[in-house]
Amino acid sequence: QGETVPSPGKDYAIVCKDYFLCGLPLPSIKFLRQVLGEFDLQIHHLTPNGFLSLSKFCWACESYGATSNLDTFCTYYEL
Repeated sequence: QGETVPSPGKDYAIVCKDYFLCGLPLPSIKFLRQVLGEFDLQIHHLTPNGFLSLSKFCWACESYGATSNLDTFCTYYEL
């Protein structure tokens, strides 16, 4: 009772500000959309460790000049 129920518009997302305070920014937007779409998730379904795994994978791909790929991510993380 007394809680606010958010209703984001199209292309808006609800995120926990604590993720950003802890230094866990959103991973590459295109890759994040692929992950969310493939597994029928919303951002608030991801835990801080989930954000960290996605961010590390995107960072590793960018470090080697590769594009983040959903199939490669699933292979490395055994989904």
